[in-house]
Amino acid sequence: MTATPETPQTTPSATVVKPGFWAGLKLHILHPELTPHQVALSFGLGFAICWNPFLGLHTALVLLFCLVFRRLHRPLMLIAAFLNNPWTMVPIATASAYVGNLLLGRGLTLDLSSIHWREIGWQSFATRGGFEAMYRMMKPILAPYLVGGSVLSLLALPVGYFLLLVISKRLRRLHLPLLDPRS
Repeated sequence: MTATPETPQTTPSATVVKPGFWAGLKLHILHPELTPHQVALSFGLGFAICWNPFLGLHTALVLLFCLVFRRLHRPLMLIAAFLNNPWTMVPIATASAYVGNLLLGRGLTLDLSSIHWREIGWQSFATRGGFEAMYRMMKPILAPYLVGGSVLSLLALPVGYFLLLVISKRLRRLHLPLLDPRS
């Protein structure tokens, strides 16, 4: 008799399927521990932070809101705040400047001829002289940008809140009917 080598028993490997972006976002919106109002408020606050004209403070503001208000959906707030990113920053800043120009009674003409974009570099932020030179150069559009960004930020809160409240309630009706039929 010849011995036949036994083949080792292999167990089927557990495959982990990662949801796509939209499926993952839907799971965030369907967060079962939070009400639709809390989820919508989280998105609304993040969306308002997205339009905040003070660049560089977006993450700090999200963290501050997360510390102050415990029952917010932190990942959804970060997603909404980071809608302002390097690809969307220019359209958001342009819209802010035009809205500010309209609110200040200057019309739709935005004079950018005095701004030399190529001169803005790391020294503009690292040295006092560079910062002062950048301020003098940006002064014609700084007030409209700050006013418009602040107004758009205030308007983004209710728009983001009500938009996500409708989406959250609808997704819960479709996917979680046993969780809370009143939501």
